[in-house]
Amino acid sequence: MQASSPFSLRTSPLDDRHRKWGARMGEFAGWSLPIVYTSVAEETLAVRQRAGLFDISHMGELLVCGPDALDQLDRLLPSNVTALPTGRGRYSLLLQEEGGIIDDLFVYRIEPSRFWLVVNASTTQTDFRWFSAKLGGSETTVTDESERWGGMAIQGPEARRILRSLLPEVPEAWERRAIVAASWKGASVWVAHTGYTGEDGAELFFPVSLGTSLWDALLEAGASSGLRPCGLAARDILRLEACLPLNGHELSPELTPMEARLAWVVDWEKGASFPGKRALEEKRLRGTEISLVAFTVDRPAPPPRTGYELWSGETAVGKVTSGGFSPTLGAAIGMGYVRSALAVEGTRLAYVVRGNRYGAVVKAAPLYRRRTR
Repeated sequence: MQASSPFSLRTSPLDDRHRKWGARMGEFAGWSLPIVYTSVAEETLAVRQRAGLFDISHMGELLVCGPDALDQLDRLLPSNVTALPTGRGRYSLLLQEEGGIIDDLFVYRIEPSRFWLVVNASTTQTDFRWFSAKLGGSETTVTDESERWGGMAIQGPEARRILRSLLPEVPEAWERRAIVAASWKGASVWVAHTGYTGEDGAELFFPVSLGTSLWDALLEAGASSGLRPCGLAARDILRLEACLPLNGHELSPELTPMEARLAWVVDWEKGASFPGKRALEEKRLRGTEISLVAFTVDRPAPPPRTGYELWSGETAVGKVTSGGFSPTLGAAIGMGYVRSALAVEGTRLAYVVRGNRYGAVVKAAPLYRRRTR
């Protein structure tokens, strides 16, 4: 996964497989990754109806170890990590002292004193430096494992059955956000019951040398079930339908969990004083001026795009953070920040494309919810 020069894009251990399958490649967070194989609509609906396989090797992996790792992470993260049993994970955030969101991440407790952290590609080095500085002087260490590990996600109604046919260590009855170690060609693969699409499925993290064999074997095992490789464009629409936030769009250091509707991540009652706690408590009492909303467009229209202004009547009230056309819902959809008084289901908004105004209506999130859990 090394770049050949400071000016070239990093490549995934699955790069030749994407080209073999005819993917249109593109840049994302400094990586060359598959954007689409056939069409965004086909790949999105494949995940909703059967199963799709994504390359997520660009994600960062940090390993936090030490006799006091549990206490240190509880001190650094707003979530209650002390309640996390071995073999389970939790969604959490890295926060500034002012409460702004540096990154969102999953933290998995893989052993009593070893924690596997999955972070965003664009913030991996920032996160590593943040943890290194905060853990200085303690008995806990953090290492950046990103160069050694690749990742893929299998998502969709058929995903778990396909996965178990290849990796029998994956339980049939599997709690959400659990993580297990499976064996592939004599090496350990971490399999986490989570994803970024709103569907059932898993994210797998494997030594980079095993990536192509695991990718090929999964596609072969899932061929009769309709499993197909999917690109980042479909992944973005799927996460938008499920109203899952994206760092750099819905999340940034200028926004706190309260604006982003992620206050549920914060354990207000835990004893540890994590970075940003005081600022968040003040904002919790004072309220927010803006809030994240999801919306649908109420007639055929160009899809809203990131940065478009949102209007209420003749007043600009916010901006779109993500938008696109949803093949599942058959309509253009989006998310964006608006004045908090307008963050109410049924509120009518508008956005402007080339001088034409298109109506939208605020909806309860998520816009798509799968029927069975």
